[in-house]
Amino acid sequence: MDLEKFSNVYTYTFPSELIAEIQWKTYEPNDAILTAGDEIDGLYFLVEGKYYVSSLEITGKELLLRYSKVPAILGDIEVLEQCTIQSNCIAAERCEFIFVPLITYKNCLQNDALFAQLLLKELAYKLKTCTVSSRVNALSPVSVRLAAYYCTIASGNANSEYIISNKLDEVAALIGTTKRHLNRIMRQWQEEGLIYRQGDNVQFLDWDAIQSYSEGVRFE
Repeated sequence: MDLEKFSNVYTYTFPSELIAEIQWKTYEPNDAILTAGDEIDGLYFLVEGKYYVSSLEITGKELLLRYSKVPAILGDIEVLEQCTIQSNCIAAERCEFIFVPLITYKNCLQNDALFAQLLLKELAYKLKTCTVSSRVNALSPVSVRLAAYYCTIASGNANSEYIISNKLDEVAALIGTTKRHLNRIMRQWQEEGLIYRQGDNVQFLDWDAIQSYSEGVRFE
């Protein structure tokens, strides 16, 4: 169990008396880490890998919410709100977590100010990204959202990593539309000479025009 890596990533060191209670959990690609509706069993701190978060809507459609890389925490909302797991979390690649059992948190870490700051920082990040995505997806036409998506990715901002995907169907889910709708927009862009496309691979030929299409909207 690499607690040194955890300390470097999260700038926190567990009290020595708790080391025996801390666990190491590993998930392979496509493994379910958390399942919506289940009871939460503790806090998961990602130290290696990448996972995605999705929500199953009442219509039966699965909505892709975000991708998460290090640093990222699972279970914070559920533990603090004392509710069941709110979203499905699936390993996109091999994931390694430091796991803090719920009983350990309640008995030993609940009143630890530095540990609480870790959880608050993660909650603030989730609130910010969810607010931005909701605002953009609710207020902007799909063509603007798609252009804004690519402009956001191109910005290189670390905060944009939660929406990075190479698969067009996942991009569609992230910006709240369908792959069929994106195909129509990309066909138009290709006819206008703005892009060259082969499958999900897109080469931009007129970046200024794509930026103009985005109307200054960004997912950040």
